[in-house]
Amino acid sequence: MRILVIGALGTIGRKLVPALVGAGHHVSVSSRDPNKPVPWPELSCPRFTLDLLEPSSLPDALEDIDLVYYLMHGMSDGQAHSELEAIAAKNLADAAATAKVQRIIYMGSLVSVKPKSEHMLARIATGEALASSGVAVTELRAGIIITPGSAAFEVMRDLVGHMPLAFVPKAIETKAPPIALENVLHYLVKLANMPETAGMVLDAAGPEWLSYRQLMLRIAKHLNKSIKIMVLPGLPIKLACTVLGLITSVPQSLAKALIAGLAEQLEAKPDVLRGLIPQKLMSIDDAIAQVFEEGQVHTYPKRWQDGVPTFRNFSSLHGFYAKAAKKTVTVNASAANIWRVINLLGGKHRYFYLDVLWAMREWMDFAVGGKGREHGRSDYRTLRVGERVDSWTILSVEEDECLVMRFGMKAPGGGGMQISIEPLSENKHQLEVALYWHPAGFWGLVYWYFFAPWHGWLLWGMTKNMAKLAEQNQQAEEQK
Repeated sequence: MRILVIGALGTIGRKLVPALVGAGHHVSVSSRDPNKPVPWPELSCPRFTLDLLEPSSLPDALEDIDLVYYLMHGMSDGQAHSELEAIAAKNLADAAATAKVQRIIYMGSLVSVKPKSEHMLARIATGEALASSGVAVTELRAGIIITPGSAAFEVMRDLVGHMPLAFVPKAIETKAPPIALENVLHYLVKLANMPETAGMVLDAAGPEWLSYRQLMLRIAKHLNKSIKIMVLPGLPIKLACTVLGLITSVPQSLAKALIAGLAEQLEAKPDVLRGLIPQKLMSIDDAIAQVFEEGQVHTYPKRWQDGVPTFRNFSSLHGFYAKAAKKTVTVNASAANIWRVINLLGGKHRYFYLDVLWAMREWMDFAVGGKGREHGRSDYRTLRVGERVDSWTILSVEEDECLVMRFGMKAPGGGGMQISIEPLSENKHQLEVALYWHPAGFWGLVYWYFFAPWHGWLLWGMTKNMAKLAEQNQQAEEQK
């Protein structure tokens, strides 16, 4: 079967694609960002860049497609955003009908009997929009999915990891049926060959109904952490959202949407789905343990990605989502001449701007027994994976394209730097320097916010001076 997965690089999609390929399907994938690396380059799946709000981007991706998996979830709050989600779904439905797609499988969310939150209403509206153009739709609804990167799970993991004492709204006692990603994937793969489910809304639920408090305590047990949860019945949801945005690495828009839906008791009728697709449901404790086991897997992607254990120092207490500071500049030079400048890192140019601030941080590290004062490089002629640049370790090198390094000084978290080059024309490129930080607990967040004001200043000067040197290289080359 010829399948297109929309949202293939998301939490579910990145695991679903190899499962579908393993089941013998021909799979194409789509994403909004053409530069975002795929986690399975060995699969060689055809890839399309789609803007669902731009209908003209859809026909090529849908050509000769039998089945579409729609995994897009816009977790931002607000009516305007919900309307955009519905428009995106409607555009896809119209294009799918024109392309004679046989069916759409939509990954939705469990909802309450009388949903009120924007997030839940948006999920319902998306399903209705997908079905509005005559293409058959199978909707699979799930609540909290236990997997790395699941926003609900990561919010709870961060709360447990960051706060020994948490003041929470009464809605924390609301119950839900968490389910392991492994079980959700099994349902999704099997549904591909079940056209008889067209028009059905199927609820996926795990083996237990737990309150959010109970689930947090289960997570705490697996992390060997102690947390005291104090319920404040009068705590305003808006205040809880604001505080949560400061103490979790999960993007605030995601956290806010989740908190807003806490007070609604989810409804789930999983017996129909369990009858159609029998499987052994993983226990909640086993699912949580599996998440933390994945956090020990050594992988070395070419570009920085949220959640990769290598970038989080293989610690389950380091936030899945990274805080980031970035600066981009246009450079009138070839990629080779920009790369020549990048190759100067750690030499006499150090970091190209305000090296005194870097030196201060290195002395701070040295004072607590770190390696911050170990200057130099293993090889000044070229940049190689595994070698060091001062206290940084090189994780990935794509010559004339991208350099990724892991931060090596002592700090409450894991982080790194990515320097990338994107072409605009033959001798005109975009240079971006990005700093990423996966905070470890409350102090990891304090660390990030303390240094955040300096990041913009440093990156501005660093990119400006790197661009200047690259353009000087270009001019010298052209004058020869």
